[in-house]
Amino acid sequence: MSLSLTCRVKIGKYSFDGVNEVTIVQTRKQVTNTATIKLPNRLKSDFLVNKIKGGDAVTIILGYNAEDREEFTGYVRDISFASPITIECEDEMYKLKRVKPKAKGFPKTTLKELLKYLVPDAVLTDIPKITLTSFTVYADKSVAHALQELRENFGLEVNFVGKQLFVGVPLTQDTKANAPEVVYNMELNVINSSLQFQRKEDVRIRVEARSITGDNQVLTATVGDDDASTTTTLHFYNVTVKAELERQAEEKLKVWKHDGFKGALTSFGVPYAEPGWVAKIIDNRYNGSRSGKYFIDSVTTTFGINGFRREVEIGRVAG
Repeated sequence: MSLSLTCRVKIGKYSFDGVNEVTIVQTRKQVTNTATIKLPNRLKSDFLVNKIKGGDAVTIILGYNAEDREEFTGYVRDISFASPITIECEDEMYKLKRVKPKAKGFPKTTLKELLKYLVPDAVLTDIPKITLTSFTVYADKSVAHALQELRENFGLEVNFVGKQLFVGVPLTQDTKANAPEVVYNMELNVINSSLQFQRKEDVRIRVEARSITGDNQVLTATVGDDDASTTTTLHFYNVTVKAELERQAEEKLKVWKHDGFKGALTSFGVPYAEPGWVAKIIDNRYNGSRSGKYFIDSVTTTFGINGFRREVEIGRVAG
């Protein structure tokens, strides 16, 4: 059966059933998901740059044979005057980058209390019970800037899934049970791959573990390989004894130091995948010994005259 590419792109009050190219980047590594839309310069008798403006709502729906699904919602961030016209878009974080809260200092707070102050109207997923050290909200900084601070200083994951804002602890083995699974067979539905197989004895990792305790103190411990080229910071909460912090950090290391793949693979537009899902990779070579499951870190979707593809970057092992 032949497959025909179909799409519906809505920008402001205008709709398009054809594009030069769409690129959507969804990732756990940043607070903002993005999309780039390339369209012909003219809409009937007028230039498209005269019709579209920053802040216009954007919806991108892609698929095969009109069996489509919504892939991105957000807002126009910027419009280029190149040919074809290029429209840069951001997800719901676009709005939070333009909201400046009232200044406030929190000598000690919980994640739930802080988020209630920063994004009182946001649709939030389950918020973990985390006590934070002092946190300052600045009047000249945006809400998105404060959320970026949560990511950088407290090791929390912050991103939108559709209209829902997720703020919480990054993926662990405990989240695998609730994560959708997508199957990639290296012989069937993988177009190409930059995956590299690594053995655990060749993985060199040094970790600085940091725990924010209930009495507003920071406890640190370092574990791992002294000859590692870089140091990764892991955040824990309410661990008050250094030996216990080291033990928990060592358990995290076991997840990273494993026989398995790292890198990315490219598939067709189907199957669909999102960051946070589990990629089950089937590799029947080597008697299947290299097959495994991994959390997906990012998905870059491209659609247009060159076809429909998804580049899936995998992260830590998921069992």
